Amino acid sequence: MGLAAEDIARSLRGSWRLMSEGAKALPELDLTRDGFWRSFLAFVLMLPATVALLAAARLFSGLSNAAGLFTSPLLAAAVIGSLLLAILIVPAFLVALRPELARQTRFTCFVIAWNWAGIVSASLMALPAAVFALGWSTPELALLQFAAFGVVVLRLRYAVGQAAFGSGAAPLLLVLSSVVLDYGVVRLFGLA
Repeated sequence: MGLAAEDIARSLRGSWRLMSEGAKALPELDLTRDGFWRSFLAFVLMLPATVALLAAARLFSGLSNAAGLFTSPLLAAAVIGSLLLAILIVPAFLVALRPELARQTRFTCFVIAWNWAGIVSASLMALPAAVFALGWSTPELALLQFAAFGVVVLRLRYAVGQAAFGSGAAPLLLVLSSVVLDYGVVRLFGLA
């Protein structure tokens, strides 16, 4: 159950296209049972984003990156843990609220799309992190850039919710709960 480059490219493209095409882009994702498990395996693709986000977090914490990214193992664990938990917590929250969702096809589609969109989201947030870590922006400018890319991430999350659950209040509630849960995760790991 490996990931082929073609599958990765198609899935990432499909998750991005959710913003413009909605549910029409879902077939680009592998919506099978194997596709469900592959979407979790694909978290490995967040490694480059994790490095950029860790480098930025170190600078925001007053640590130099010259000594190495992993000289503060607790901070590294916090960044890695918060990235993974931020993606996993929303589906887990939905199942906790409505356990019957876990047996529905639309929830499986949601989780697959959510996982791939999470990889895209981490990559988007890594762009301002990398710019800041390289010293090409000030902390204030980096925060503005994070906010701007955050808006795109929220739009992507809304598109995933809309593609999986349809129009109405569900996608908006999903985005709002993701913001609250993300904030909780960041606080839990001491990154706020």
